[in-house]
Amino acid sequence: MNIKLTQTLPKTHTQKILKKEAKSKDAACLVVLIDDKKNILAEAQLSDYQSRIAQLMEVSHFNGKACETVADYALAGDKKTTKENPVQLLLVGVGNLDKLGHSVLQKIANTIYQSTQKRVDSITVALGDALEENHFSQFALNLLAASYRFDKYKSEQSTPVLTDIYLLADESLEAALTFAEAVFAGQSLTRDVANEPGNICFPAYMAEQAEALAKAYPDLLKVTVLGEDEMSALGMNCFLAVAQGSAKEGKLVLLEYRGKSNFSAKVGASKIANSGAKVTGGLKALADKLPTKAASKKSDKNSDVKTVNDDAPIVLVGKGVTFDSGGISIKPGAAMDEMKFDMGGSASVLGTIKALCEARLPINVVGALACAENMPSGDATRPGDIVKAMNGKSVEILNTDAEGRLVLADTLCYVQRYNPKAIIDVATLTGACVVALGHVRSAVFSNDEDVLFELENASHLSGDLIWHMPLDDEYQAQLDSPIADMQNIGGKGGGAITAACFLSRFVEEGQAWAHLDIAGTAWNSGKDKAATGRPVPLFMQYLKNIANNA
Repeated sequence: MNIKLTQTLPKTHTQKILKKEAKSKDAACLVVLIDDKKNILAEAQLSDYQSRIAQLMEVSHFNGKACETVADYALAGDKKTTKENPVQLLLVGVGNLDKLGHSVLQKIANTIYQSTQKRVDSITVALGDALEENHFSQFALNLLAASYRFDKYKSEQSTPVLTDIYLLADESLEAALTFAEAVFAGQSLTRDVANEPGNICFPAYMAEQAEALAKAYPDLLKVTVLGEDEMSALGMNCFLAVAQGSAKEGKLVLLEYRGKSNFSAKVGASKIANSGAKVTGGLKALADKLPTKAASKKSDKNSDVKTVNDDAPIVLVGKGVTFDSGGISIKPGAAMDEMKFDMGGSASVLGTIKALCEARLPINVVGALACAENMPSGDATRPGDIVKAMNGKSVEILNTDAEGRLVLADTLCYVQRYNPKAIIDVATLTGACVVALGHVRSAVFSNDEDVLFELENASHLSGDLIWHMPLDDEYQAQLDSPIADMQNIGGKGGGAITAACFLSRFVEEGQAWAHLDIAGTAWNSGKDKAATGRPVPLFMQYLKNIANNA
């Protein structure tokens, strides 16, 4: 889909007046937005169309309610164009302007696309100065997102006629539109990989997608892939406990986006040996794959605040369980096919990295994709098994279906060696989160007020909504194990919270960290099951704000 700003209205076509709905390839449509008080948005720019708009509103009893539509299909023209085929008109209601938030804008954008995509090849949406920058960016993104399709496996595919969207708005919004296009590119990649079936999208496939990105943006991106042998040498036994039941090898994929500086460093075998990881061999191979963990610096002897270099990266860690059967603690059969979406966290990180490359934001970011397939087999982890994480802590695995936190635990240990400004992990982690928040907001847990504030601000600006959840120490007791340092589940109560508490045990003191549970927002269930591409808009707004304030 092509989308552009314009300061001109579409031109009429000198053809015979249409007698039925236009379906010609060169047809154009002018979309006019009207509020519930029958005020026309961008009215000043639409003076030549006033009579047609007024007549159409009158005969159709148009009230301007949100998503209400009426079209004239260019059946008649103004006095000036009686002998011409005028541009079609589509009136779309926007409701109360004071309530024109993200949800309404999304519905309006979908309505516009669905009303025009099969019959015209271009539309011009008259906005004028009705939308401020953030709402304009959200609207543009939602128009693009409405055009997304995933039908590659259908033998018969219907191709939309609509190919071009023009937004009649001020030229000052060009940067906002460019940013929306970058976010759409990343969000589309997220949806593409998440919508793929499990027999296509497995850990190696995710690694291939990352490597393809690195080839497309060689000046910005470096990709490193760790296999199971390397993870074993590093002592990442929680991660391996999930991967070992599958014939598909687990992969830890690292994408280093260098939008500001070349921040990663190589270390020798001696430093790896002193890193705290269990190393049994392959030191030379690992030397180039383990980033340096800079020593924590404190502002004074009594301060717990870690200071980091301005060029230190933000790290995004994504859960990438490409199919989650539950392992030995196998899931019920109903809707198990939707467990292909359990890699939605890593898909969103991959998409965010692509969006960053498109937007070329001046910021350093590391994306870590913790990819494994959770399958039952003779080699699978059993309930009651105990494994040791990369940081040396032992975990009693009581339920193999609580696997996402295991791959994330070791990955969190690993990425702290970048000495990042902040770590944000994102995961389709718990059904308890869906019970708590449904499918509207993602849950956010954090140990750092600044990171939490920035995420909440980005949520407000992007419309990709989150909700702050508690992380009180009192919940930690639910993870106590009589025979290990901890167990991987905390009982029925507060399941999303205890999962976050589990992850917090693998974050070093002083390291800013947040956890996003997107179990209710990463995909839509049921007959029209599909990935949503969230939280790419949230992440991009967050990173844009950080880059602008640097």
